[in-house]
Amino acid sequence: MVRIRTALSITVHKGDAMITHFHEAMSQKTKSVKYLYRLIHKHGPVSKSALIELAGMKPSTCARLIEELLAQGLIMESGLGESSGGRKPLMYAIRPDVSYVIGVDVSRLHIKLLLMDLSLAVVGEAKLPLDQDSTPDAAIAFIEEQIERLLARHQLDASRVLGIGVGAVGPLDREQGVMTGPLQFPGPNWRDVPIAARLRERFSMPVLLDNGANTAVLGEYWSGLWKEVDSVVYNLTGIGIRCGVLANGQVVRGPVDMEGTYGHMVVDIHGRKCSCGQFGCLEAYSTLPAIRDEVIRHLKRGKPSLIAARVADDEEIELADIAWAVANRDALCCEVVKDAAYHYGIGLSNMMYLIHPEVIILGGALVTEMNLFYEVATQTALQRASIVPGYQVRFSRGTLGERAVAVGAGCMVINHYLE
Repeated sequence: MVRIRTALSITVHKGDAMITHFHEAMSQKTKSVKYLYRLIHKHGPVSKSALIELAGMKPSTCARLIEELLAQGLIMESGLGESSGGRKPLMYAIRPDVSYVIGVDVSRLHIKLLLMDLSLAVVGEAKLPLDQDSTPDAAIAFIEEQIERLLARHQLDASRVLGIGVGAVGPLDREQGVMTGPLQFPGPNWRDVPIAARLRERFSMPVLLDNGANTAVLGEYWSGLWKEVDSVVYNLTGIGIRCGVLANGQVVRGPVDMEGTYGHMVVDIHGRKCSCGQFGCLEAYSTLPAIRDEVIRHLKRGKPSLIAARVADDEEIELADIAWAVANRDALCCEVVKDAAYHYGIGLSNMMYLIHPEVIILGGALVTEMNLFYEVATQTALQRASIVPGYQVRFSRGTLGERAVAVGAGCMVINHYLE
């Protein structure tokens, strides 16, 4: 689980060890050291005997590598563990403040930036809401300014940062680090934005780009889910619908990511027209614009609603207004949200038939702002998928909340050195 520091006391020492050399060409010995460090990073605090079993190493080899990691300052002794009959074992854990990572979430609603240590504990954060005037230049300038502000506040030199991970709205060119043309983005000129190159030029460190749903599922998995399951799906629904899939502990990627295409799964072949030009897509029912349009359509037909007294102009209705009306049991808004959630549940059940994940995490504005949407969607999915014998799935809102994308983006940087 991600930890949040409330009191910060960070001291940086020149010459402190870094894990950057793990990414370079390595001898067999260095590979063994890296492997043991990775196990301690994942399982720590962990005893020597547990490491011997996990690594399949000889006790003498494991002991020697532990001493080397201690000497490098990469790990530390972290107290005594539970006794199994004899002396309590000495436990080992990574030194989380050896290095830091930065995770950035570029969504259609905001930019969120997190500074984290190697245990993914959040040291500092910043957030910028996006609107119709938000250009790429303004957004990147905000990211650059906030990185410098956070480093200065915590007395960290940029050399202490392993890299910057960016989880963004697709479609993307991950290899080139370019946001090629995010759909339904609020501001202008978000096409062929070389966000990775811009940040790399400013800070002279690795910058990795991936779809936000992929980094979100990675963040949730490495924040604790790995102890329970190896197959996870993360769905984000708000202005659009995004999906990240993890199987056998690895993010699933193909020629086309599901991040931007899942929302165009057909849930009603004779249904509403979608923004893509086809009919009956999930996005035409279960997104904020679709729900908002449906509420406005009913209001213009004279349907009574509490929201009419709250917002004078129908065109000014926002998610907060609909969420407020649902919380106050407004019949019109509740019915519209239930219908959207029902179609979302159909989409979820289709995914369950196809992928059979052990856990499905639902995030995004509609899920976080309205319990009704989450409850109807998950109930619908479970009812429709109950015909699969012996298959059980667990639904969750996750543990990271709106930090999931940025945490996973930082995790992507750590994995860059350790995998």
